[in-house]
Amino acid sequence: MDDDQPLARWTAARSMDRVAVPGELQVTKTHVVFEPKGRRAPGARFSVAFKFVVGVGTAPGTGKFFSGGKRERLCLTLGDGSEWLFVVPDLDAAMAGIRSALSPRR
Repeated sequence: MDDDQPLARWTAARSMDRVAVPGELQVTKTHVVFEPKGRRAPGARFSVAFKFVVGVGTAPGTGKFFSGGKRERLCLTLGDGSEWLFVVPDLDAAMAGIRSALSPRR
């Protein structure tokens, strides 16, 4: 299997400024990847190697309608302290899947 092939996928939206860009959150053998649905979201693609992810948790919603409302978000914290937020309908499954993929490497 190629390292870039998704092992798990979830419908998601990446929280960016005041909007949530729709797409798909994926876990590969080596990365967490967000693939935006459309091409109208320059800069929305996200890919990070597991070795840079130091935390997987949740962040509260902003309450702003176009950025996902009040729903809790999946929060990936990287080693540099940055946080990347995703609105995921099946939040618990996504967190468990990402944590599971990270755990053999810790």
